[in-house]
Amino acid sequence: MIRRIVVTTIAWAAALVAIAWSVREGRELQRESPEIFLGAAPFVGRNFRDGWDWRFGWGLVGAAAVGAALIVAMWRGWWWTWRSRIIVPVTAMTSAAFAVLLALTDGTDGLRYGAEHETEYLANVATMPPLGEFLRTFVERIDDYSVHVRGHPPGFVSVLWLMDRIGLGGVWPTVTLSVLGAAVLPVAVLIAVHARGGAEWVRRCAPLLIVAPYALWMITSGDAVFSAVGACGVAACVLGAQATTWRRAAAWGLLGGLGLAALLFLTYGGATFLLVPLVPTLLAWRHRRLTTTTMAFTAAVAAAAVTAAFAAAGFWWFDGARATREQYWAGTAQFRPFGYFMVANLAVAVIAMGPATYAGLLRLWHLRRTPPPIAVFVVGGLLALAASHLSQYTRGEVERIWLLFYPWIVLAGATLVSREARVRTTVVIGAQVVTAVLLQAALVSKW
Repeated sequence: MIRRIVVTTIAWAAALVAIAWSVREGRELQRESPEIFLGAAPFVGRNFRDGWDWRFGWGLVGAAAVGAALIVAMWRGWWWTWRSRIIVPVTAMTSAAFAVLLALTDGTDGLRYGAEHETEYLANVATMPPLGEFLRTFVERIDDYSVHVRGHPPGFVSVLWLMDRIGLGGVWPTVTLSVLGAAVLPVAVLIAVHARGGAEWVRRCAPLLIVAPYALWMITSGDAVFSAVGACGVAACVLGAQATTWRRAAAWGLLGGLGLAALLFLTYGGATFLLVPLVPTLLAWRHRRLTTTTMAFTAAVAAAAVTAAFAAAGFWWFDGARATREQYWAGTAQFRPFGYFMVANLAVAVIAMGPATYAGLLRLWHLRRTPPPIAVFVVGGLLALAASHLSQYTRGEVERIWLLFYPWIVLAGATLVSREARVRTTVVIGAQVVTAVLLQAALVSKW
């Protein structure tokens, strides 16, 4: 018991020191080297000189009200009596509402800014060539496009181009994609959780997906869409691995492979994200070898088909990754010292996932001999995040880049949520809400 208290105390002290150091050193770096473009160290602020700006907006009140309503529902016991078919759609709607309300702190500009800024994807739709030519020449003409297009595969801007051609172009349809992503993401995660842990773990995980502080970047970043696509791929793979017949395993594997392959052509971070479905797949293979093998094989076939289709259209993934790497090191990354971001990235992750997640990770560590069913997703998320971090291709901006991984790691907090421990559950969910609201009130994010 004493050892556990000591370890927990040291871990919390280390996190707080890392956050404080990241803020102080980041401010010094920004003053000495303005080209690192932080502004709100360790976050990226909209104003690169000072992205911190305490302000009030009615969206903050709305977001706090959503959090309060959730806490009341759990305290009164209503949450624990609802079936999964109620919990899941409620989670979808309230998580999207929470994210939208946070963004509305800055009015409609809070919704539009991340979509209409000149560095984003939408700015390229009006000037890019026809889709076939765009894909064929993407690598050789990569310098012609905005920063975010240069930093990603051509998938997302291709989607926006197609939307524009069918009359759904412009800022608001793009914002709608992010809102849909914010709603779909928790649904996919909960489907995977239900397949591994059942309805009780769905009830325990859902509140954490609704009010996680990373909601700040769900409506203002294309990475919210990427996260939803990746989560759908993981959910399909988990269902395939748990299937009782090889036909169902094949069908789910096909869908999972399509989702994960689509993610690869939306973001190069999709390569490290593959560690998230890999962990539950390996564990399932020990008990369901036929269905798991069938699922994995059909997923690989589907992914190969998507890759072949892009190659036939003229875009080879590895060539794109190579060109983006050159762009990355020629840009802001050259001014960002890894020694600082090695710590600052992790500090951002701790804040973005909230104190409940960090406390849950410490609890999972103590429960490692008897891990709960959600541990497979948490471990997968941590491995993917670590791989991304050590690659050194995430020097800053991880508040949005790591949106892929955050929802799976946030599940760790579910070990602290239960119908029996009402006080502890209230504190856990309340801490997440307060962190999200205060962070939005203080930070004017670029996204």
